[in-house]
Amino acid sequence: MVKIKYCGLSTVADVRLAEQLGIDAIGLVFVKRSPRYIDPESAQKLLTETRPKTEVVALFANQEVEEIRTVLEQVKPDVLQFHGNETASFCEQFGHRYWKAIPMLSNTPWHEVTKEHPKAEQFLLDAFGAGKSGGSGDSFPWFKFPTEWRNRLILAGGLNVDNIHTAFTKTGTQYVDVSSGIESQRGVKSAALMEQFCQIIKKFQ
Repeated sequence: MVKIKYCGLSTVADVRLAEQLGIDAIGLVFVKRSPRYIDPESAQKLLTETRPKTEVVALFANQEVEEIRTVLEQVKPDVLQFHGNETASFCEQFGHRYWKAIPMLSNTPWHEVTKEHPKAEQFLLDAFGAGKSGGSGDSFPWFKFPTEWRNRLILAGGLNVDNIHTAFTKTGTQYVDVSSGIESQRGVKSAALMEQFCQIIKKFQ
């Protein structure tokens, strides 16, 4: 069963549609430089209005402890996702479930990062590093995920309705994370693409 996370949601309509489609997780971006940024107050209101049953993931990148604590207190996400250079001790200090993104365009092998974060529940293999940030719409060279790691690796970076089948075939991933690939323009989600992406994934089951 391939799981799906839709990241960078910021409207009631987007969250409700993700819920209707049976998406496994939604991502809220608390990185101010991102076109998908949502502030804690707006996120709190959004979740109060939609009351999603799906898993809520809060995304950060090299941010201050107090910023993260504010989101934890106001938004109460299920999972923290760290997308920067955060150390294990930094991620673990919140006493909360967390996922760690791995920059697949850097020179550090992905499995070395997993060793540095033994308590991370999941690792997102994403196309950032080498001057690129997450959510760019770029992908990295896909490879077959080791069988023993498939339950802990999430494929991200440049996924869309045109390449998701190829990505699945090449990696064997059991979890995908998409953001720009379901947008009509940068930072604006497309209901049609959200539905189409989900329908394609369901054919893999």
